Amino acid sequence: MQWVITFVAVVAGLILSLAVAVITEELIFGRLMALFFLRSAVRPTMAAKNGPQR
Repeated sequence: MQWVITFVAVVAGLILSLAVAVITEELIFGRLMALFFLRSAVRPTMAAKNGPQR
């Protein structure tokens, strides 16, 4: 039973550490969530990548 409590404490510590890191990054830079959740406004198509077709 003690190993379960230890495991839960370790997992909770990792999650808390990750949450603090993400919040700190958002406050300083504010770009991490934008990378994950916002789509790029311009996505190159195959025609644009390959140049004009003849």
